[in-house]
Amino acid sequence: MSGERIRVRVLYAEGGGYHSEVISVPGDGLRDHERLIDFLREDEAVAAKCYIDAARLCSAQLLEADEEA
Repeated sequence: MSGERIRVRVLYAEGGGYHSEVISVPGDGLRDHERLIDFLREDEAVAAKCYIDAARLCSAQLLEADEEA
């Protein structure tokens, strides 16, 4: 995945409901983690590009290139 960016739909718990958003992050470190959610929480390249609120994060899903946000 050298230099490739991946799109991820993240789902947060917010005020008794849920809020989802699509983020684009560097995908280089993805294979170094067993779970996508660990990659989002722990990878330094992800932390440098976006803020992941780990306390409210419920789920994360990889999006294919042709999937709509």
